[in-house]
Amino acid sequence: MKDDGLMVNVRKMILKRIKLPAIAALLFTALLSSAASAQSKNDLPDMQYYGYKIVHHMSSVVDHIEQFGFNVFDHPRIADYRSFVITPALDHFYSKAVADVRFGPVIIDTPARDDRYSSIEIFDVEHHAIFDQVTAKEGERFVLVHEDYKGTLPEGTIIKTTSNFPFVFLRTQTFAFNEDKLANSIRHEARMYGLWGKVDLPNPKDTLALIQWTIDNSKPYALTQDLMAEAAMSYTPTVHKATFDSLKQFLADGGVSGNTGAFEPVDHPAGGSHKVRAAGTLIGHLGFPVHHAYYQVIPVDRTGTKLAGAVGPFVLTLPHVPGVDLFWSVTRYDANTFLPLNPADIGNNDIQAYPDFSIEPDSDGNVSFTFSMEDPKDGTYWMPVLDSGYYIVVRYYGPTSELNGRTAKDIVYKGTQLEETFKTVKF
Repeated sequence: MKDDGLMVNVRKMILKRIKLPAIAALLFTALLSSAASAQSKNDLPDMQYYGYKIVHHMSSVVDHIEQFGFNVFDHPRIADYRSFVITPALDHFYSKAVADVRFGPVIIDTPARDDRYSSIEIFDVEHHAIFDQVTAKEGERFVLVHEDYKGTLPEGTIIKTTSNFPFVFLRTQTFAFNEDKLANSIRHEARMYGLWGKVDLPNPKDTLALIQWTIDNSKPYALTQDLMAEAAMSYTPTVHKATFDSLKQFLADGGVSGNTGAFEPVDHPAGGSHKVRAAGTLIGHLGFPVHHAYYQVIPVDRTGTKLAGAVGPFVLTLPHVPGVDLFWSVTRYDANTFLPLNPADIGNNDIQAYPDFSIEPDSDGNVSFTFSMEDPKDGTYWMPVLDSGYYIVVRYYGPTSELNGRTAKDIVYKGTQLEETFKTVKF
């Protein structure tokens, strides 16, 4: 899943530019699946899964370098119904950059903030989250450096990488979506300093060249270097298309139901298989490891019926204090676009998400959300929907052991035939 979560940049999918509705329809089919087995009987060689992950991630990196260069943050708006992302997080702003550590350390200064959440996450060129941390309220300095660097390092939290071009991802919580001017101004205070140089970029459509370029700009991991070398020789555009189709089927078989195992470091014990990591890259590029944020998708009710306004109201009741150290939120997305709804289609109502700071518990300490076409006016928090399909994402930031058994999936699916399909992580 994409964080936050769950965001996939589809502006430059490899081989060809794949249209958003096609991807959205595919992924929603995957989420609705209640297949008995998550393991496909048609596994591909690990080389193909690894090749897919590299090509997907590094095409995005190359795209960013072409547009912004090195050591420069892009500060995009929070996505809406017109955007070209999938399942975008609506509870924080993104700030993104590609660092160049070939010539020495790169300094990242995160801005001072109020009590809102902010974080930093670093990805290597093989799409592993090698570092993630909530940033300090007073601002904080991080020093990103290649692990082979022998010079003197400036003060700050040292982050070592094997990659020449690691990806830097900052998040800043917003209390009013795109209209939170303070959050927007805070994130724009982030700075990066470091030497950088020009580089010849590969054509992302040339998958072999892209993978070889990645190898040339990264110190190999013992666990993956053979797969990388094989992919550089064999992962052609034709193989990429076949791998993409296979991953689509894996998702349709229920192979991935969250962000578990998709983004951890290469040797982390919680890391998933190459297949799971590849699928996670497809549906949640640049997502958080589960220990930082746990994303849950609710696409069907307890009976397995697809959520849709035409089916009738769906009520979701959750603990107001679920057991997280940071915050949590509930967001609804259009099943056909994987995006927030167009306010014009729901009576000019722009309710898209409910962060925990915006809601109050009932006398039992719970919060109830009603997803329906008409306002129930019954004291629950209304989330307007269309007669067509929708799905819900509940994001838990800073999950703790107190969250066990209290998540949205636990509450909706416990005791049903779908309980195993929507099995939850224990902290």
